[in-house]
Amino acid sequence: AGLTRVHEGWESGADDILAAVKKGARRAVHAAASRLLREAGIELNAYVILGLGGQDRTREHARATAALVNEAPPTVLRLRTLVPKVNTELLADVLAGRFRMLGPHQVLEETQALLEGITVPVQVESDHYTNYLNVTGRLPEDRERLLDLLGRARRRPESDFRPFFIGTE
Repeated sequence: AGLTRVHEGWESGADDILAAVKKGARRAVHAAASRLLREAGIELNAYVILGLGGQDRTREHARATAALVNEAPPTVLRLRTLVPKVNTELLADVLAGRFRMLGPHQVLEETQALLEGITVPVQVESDHYTNYLNVTGRLPEDRERLLDLLGRARRRPESDFRPFFIGTE
């Protein structure tokens, strides 16, 4: 039928985080779909949301997401940063203090942990308005450059980065 590329929102590799955001799919489903697409010769662009575990689960989110990438490598890993949307339970939880969002430096630390945990070849793209920094490159060959870029950005004041905002779309 001419289908050559699929874009799939993985969001996270951690089942408890996927359940908390009511994703409707578990890690194993994403891994199986990735393998089927690869066997069919179809490119997969997998999206993950930096900060989706909040401050309480940032390490788990980075570790489990890297493990999913290693288990079922997408063609392109696309990074987005969490922006709560109007009229959602997540925004209500943020405003009530039940979900503690990551600040810019914490998102960059989570990105670093994610990139450090990925051991398979993959193209990383983070060229989106939600992100604090564009860390586009190919792993493993660009890993040191990307980690250096993240380290330099973490030395900048947080006020240099975009402000917190609520999504309306």
